[in-house]
Amino acid sequence: MLKKEARKIFREKRKSISTSEKMKLDDLLLIEFQKVPTPFLANILSFYPAEANNEPDTFNITRYLHFKNPGLQVAYPKTDLSNHSMQAIICDEEEIFKENSFSIPEPVGCESLHPEEIDMVLVPLLTFDKKGFRVGYGKGFYDRFLQQCKDDCIKIGLSYFGPIDVVDDADEFDVPLDFCITPQKVYVF
Repeated sequence: MLKKEARKIFREKRKSISTSEKMKLDDLLLIEFQKVPTPFLANILSFYPAEANNEPDTFNITRYLHFKNPGLQVAYPKTDLSNHSMQAIICDEEEIFKENSFSIPEPVGCESLHPEEIDMVLVPLLTFDKKGFRVGYGKGFYDRFLQQCKDDCIKIGLSYFGPIDVVDDADEFDVPLDFCITPQKVYVF
């Protein structure tokens, strides 16, 4: 399936999820996430779930990771639309977020982590394939950022749905996931 087609299909599928169904799916994602073996983590990059996109609740997962890793630093992405780059901004519970032009909440703060300091990235996606390639929102921010991360950085996608067979137009710049968590299963790549 081509990325453009997959984006259209999975945006619609996510929009059709009711609030109560989403809460149940988010709980199941957390249960499955807890099955992923993770080393001690010092720094992670999460993402603020965009309500407009009906994205999975990452806050359940970051609370769980904080519990397992006292002192964990959590960063959230802040994009620069002029050069299509992204920074990992360190956030605490008091951080203020403001929606960017894509209606994605971003931190207002400015203290950032270098990509090589990050141990795990929770990667937003619309769908993924059986090889771990994901279909994101089409701007390439995450692929460019992930290319700068250290080799052993754990890349985890969160999806309410299972994989498609193959992303037909994946290219050499697409960075595959290490895991994708669904409400029913953990996919390992």
